[in-house]
Amino acid sequence: MDKYIAVIIEGGSEKAVINVLLDNNLLKFNRTDMLEEDVIKSRKGKTFANEHLGYGFRDNQIAIFRILDSHSEKFILPRAFNRMISNITNIYTSPEIEMLFIVYNNDFDNFKNQKTDKKGKKFPAHEWCKKYYKMNDVKSPEFVYDFWNSRPDALVKTIEDYSKKSKDPFENTLASLLRDK
Repeated sequence: MDKYIAVIIEGGSEKAVINVLLDNNLLKFNRTDMLEEDVIKSRKGKTFANEHLGYGFRDNQIAIFRILDSHSEKFILPRAFNRMISNITNIYTSPEIEMLFIVYNNDFDNFKNQKTDKKGKKFPAHEWCKKYYKMNDVKSPEFVYDFWNSRPDALVKTIEDYSKKSKDPFENTLASLLRDK
């Protein structure tokens, strides 16, 4: 029984990273394996089901990978659609996808150990990238795509390095989706 893959992303930067990996054949699956041959931006289970699961899929035919920052965001499918889903795997990019730029720049420890400002706050990853790497467009999907697409091997290495630094189990990191070497 063939399976389809649904990759559900949180935002444009996540989409850009996944597209670089897809365009360079670096994932365990390719676009032809995916629902609608593209990533999907439907963060709510009900919306996803209504927009993408009305095609008469068989039981256990769809594997869902959710690329997101938050560990607390819920994804609840309407019961009628549960039989179509083989599994739902959350892939975390905490605290945000811009952490990949920090790992790429060998700055993970500096970022993690940064001191708080007078208000008791630390720079979020995207602000760190703007301040220390002058990446003013770090939230732009076009910038993210162009940056990583010009160095796809570095993206793979960065994802692998980040998975080792992450508190999440390997199966909940982007590295788990990478094609075996």
